[in-house]
Amino acid sequence: MNLQSNHSTEKPVSAIPFFKGEGTTIALQILQNRQLKEHITNIPALLVCVVGEVTFENEKELKKP
Repeated sequence: MNLQSNHSTEKPVSAIPFFKGEGTTIALQILQNRQLKEHITNIPALLVCVVGEVTFENEKELKKP
């Protein structure tokens, strides 16, 4: 399965449910020089960058390249 083929290249951010079980796995595509809107969630998350580079920043201004 190719994750990129499921996403639109017209949207700056695309989220597609990929697997549902005890939790939900979401394939997320963020185009270059774009960002995910600020949001709040109580659900623990594991973020894995498959292609490219990403910088993560949380409300505590913790940055991870």
